[in-house]
Amino acid sequence: MACPVSNLLHFDSTPRMERAAWAAHAQSCARFEEQAAVQAARSAAGLVSISTTCRDLPAVVAFSENCVQIDRDASRIKRLRKALWASSRNLHSQGDKNQQVWMQTLTYKGDNRNWAPEHISRYLDALRKWHYARTGSKTVRYAWVAELQGRGVIHYHVIVWLAAGLTPPKPDTAWRHPKQGMQPPMWPHGMSNRLKSHQPVAYLMKYASKIESKNVGSFPHGARIHGSGGVDFHGRCLRRWLLWPAYVRGNASIYNRFRPAQGGGYVDADTGEFLASEFAPTGGGFNSFIRVRTTPRQVDPSGPFCWLSDQPIATS
Repeated sequence: MACPVSNLLHFDSTPRMERAAWAAHAQSCARFEEQAAVQAARSAAGLVSISTTCRDLPAVVAFSENCVQIDRDASRIKRLRKALWASSRNLHSQGDKNQQVWMQTLTYKGDNRNWAPEHISRYLDALRKWHYARTGSKTVRYAWVAELQGRGVIHYHVIVWLAAGLTPPKPDTAWRHPKQGMQPPMWPHGMSNRLKSHQPVAYLMKYASKIESKNVGSFPHGARIHGSGGVDFHGRCLRRWLLWPAYVRGNASIYNRFRPAQGGGYVDADTGEFLASEFAPTGGGFNSFIRVRTTPRQVDPSGPFCWLSDQPIATS
């Protein structure tokens, strides 16, 4: 980060005490630049702390136009919406034109003290059991998003994509297994609703749009707020690509297997190619970052369906 040290040293016409303060600030800037340069030279792993003992760090950072503040809740919500959109679009496109799409709402009869993180998982396990009993396949295409009701209690909106002619049981009622007889309700924790859906992606994204950084902290501690299952290989690749930082997306197709590297940055699991992070934390936590490098983008900006010219497209 460039700090205008030379400009700070032109203070001939200022009072002595003020000149001394500016001089001390200039020395702090110089120390910050030197230590940042050393850390950048050592940062083979990308995101590394460049925090220093500079007492004037907030003032120094203010000089940088490349300093960014990260809201963790807002970032979590952005990732949620990207992942949910990619998954639901893929799940819908996998089915035939006459597929049956059902939306189900799972509501608690009490408050968040009646909630447990495994409840949504057990519901999905029961749904797979029912699907296997009807079709012989445990693979179910589904996506869900959590929402806070007006009374502050969590509940779930679930979309299930099924073959033509299949109707899932109402979650809060018992259902009959062809060989094992009557089975307990898939959702024994309260009420449920079951309706056909004609615009499942829009339905899910509507509820995802209601989750904001100001209320995401109100969900029960440890609660997952979205999920999906049955996404095919290409859908998983696209979802992974969407969740990468921009400097990785700009140098990869959806079929590359970049993973977070120890210490920061991303590494390709197949080739070992390393992409160092473009930002580093300024110290005091991971909310404030400054740009320490700019990685050239090799992929056409139209997105993941334009490939690097020297890489073959993976098909499996």
